[in-house]
Parts: sequence; structure tokens; C-alpha cells
Amino acid sequence: MKDILNVFKSMGDETRAKILLLLAHKNVCAKGIAKHVNISEAAVSQHIKVLKQNNLITGYKDGYYVIYHINKDLFQKSKDFLGSLINEDLQDYKEKFDIQEFNILDCKTNCKSMKKCCKKRLEEEK
Repeated sequence: MKDILNVFKSMGDETRAKILLLLAHKNVCAKGIAKHVNISEAAVSQHIKVLKQNNLITGYKDGYYVIYHINKDLFQKSKDFLGSLINEDLQDYKEKFDIQEFNILDCKTNCKSMKKCCKKRLEEEK
């Protein structure tokens, strides 16, 4: 599950998101990434380091250059996770995150402030 969370954390940076969009389209070396994204090679190197550490991209040596490409399997897992959120099919993830079912009565007994949200729902359920 940590790998999926790392996808979202890594994509939180606009430049890394641009790099991933480029690599989704074609495999590119660091020099090509710098040219397409319009940043320095040193900056690309730092972003590549983060993306590689989180397994979002991998690279292979082609002569003098390392050619980078996205980890499609990891992005598919992330897509499946988002699909689960949309379809409310969360059972697998509830177990992985140890999330309990929401029970409005638990909220009544555990909530110190019992503000508008729970109080209103309790009244509607009566």
C-alpha cells in the first residue's frame, strides 16, 4: 500500500508530474527530459532520484545514456485504488489501512463536541 501512497506524494510536485507525463508518452534520457520540461539537468537529476526511489520510474543503460520509463504496473495499482474509491468498493483497502466501519452511534458516544454533522444525522435516523 505504501507504494501507492508514494505515487500520489511524488506526483504532488508539478515538475515531477510533467516528467511522468513525458515518460508516459515515450522513453527519454535525463538530457531529453531537461530539454522537454525546460529545467536544468541538475534539477532533472533530483526529480529522477525521487521518482526512482519511489519506484515510479526505472531506467536502462543505452550506451552513454540512461533511458527512463514509467512503471506501468505501479500506476495500474494506483488506478485500481482510485477506482475503488469511486465505486465505493473499499473492503480490501479497509483491511490494509485497518479502517473501521462508520457507525453514527459510535460517533455519539466518542465525539466530545457532537457538533452539527453527527447530531443532525442522529436526528434524521430517529
